[in-house]
Amino acid sequence: MDLKEFEYVLAINEDKSFSKAAKRLFISQPSLSQYINRLENQLGVTLFDRNTIPLTLTYEGELYIEAMQNIVEIFNGMQKSFDDISELKKGRINIGLTPSKANNPLPAILPVFKEHYPDIELILTEATSLELENLLVKGAVDVCMMNLPIKSKGIEYEPIMTENIFLAAPPNFTPKNVEKSSPFPKINIKDLENEQFILLHSDQRLRQIADNIFDSIGMKPKILLQTSSIETAIRLSAANMGFSFVPESSVRFSSMVNPPKYYTFGNTETSWTLVIAYRQNAYRSKAVTAFAEIAKKLYRDRRKLCLQYLILNSIKLFQ
Repeated sequence: MDLKEFEYVLAINEDKSFSKAAKRLFISQPSLSQYINRLENQLGVTLFDRNTIPLTLTYEGELYIEAMQNIVEIFNGMQKSFDDISELKKGRINIGLTPSKANNPLPAILPVFKEHYPDIELILTEATSLELENLLVKGAVDVCMMNLPIKSKGIEYEPIMTENIFLAAPPNFTPKNVEKSSPFPKINIKDLENEQFILLHSDQRLRQIADNIFDSIGMKPKILLQTSSIETAIRLSAANMGFSFVPESSVRFSSMVNPPKYYTFGNTETSWTLVIAYRQNAYRSKAVTAFAEIAKKLYRDRRKLCLQYLILNSIKLFQ
């Protein structure tokens, strides 16, 4: 915003003279007169009564100064807000994530972020991975925490980590053939042909991985029920209802008193990659960048993240 014209009008009004104002502004008196004449022509009004001594404002001139003072105040307030945003003193981030990410690592990430940036407003949008892709492409969310693969065009991402997929088994389950491995024993899913499974809905990444696992061994699972929540699937497995596939973060961050048994298995696709995704070529605010950096650091330091999450849940248990 060019405030030069306002500065010139104010100087003339304060000094009551074009020549005195010109000296204060370090420009020639003819140049200042030409500048004010052009401004008056643009506005279609006369700002100064040049027939009075000393020089006085016209009514239109008074209205101009009053209006410009309001504009300058608004402009300065806007600039202050921009400065605060630039310095991460204020702002807003709309974060898209799947329910599993909201239930597990997010409670450890948010306290760290808010400790550093207490005045940044956070809006959480929970949806399936496919829905998040659509929201991200439309610009409805600023950043997403999701798993590969990403099918939509116009999305760029940064890999954070790859985590293993585990099998949650009922506590009363006793495997026929088990291979001891650290820290979780290994079983063959083919041995579970007569068991019941609790799976996610078909549009969710983890369900697609489960379907690929079954297809790779030529097995058609007995599906007890389908749910959109990994947490629900885990709790149903813990209640001896059936088997479910769960990501490593859900295993390591779990605070269940009576959890299900966890096993690894020998199929090819037993992991997925977590990424932070953005709309391609979109403006990325400093607040979004700061959130992403904290999330990446905490995710990659999984031991620290797990410890923080367990501490948070231990506090809840004793409240």
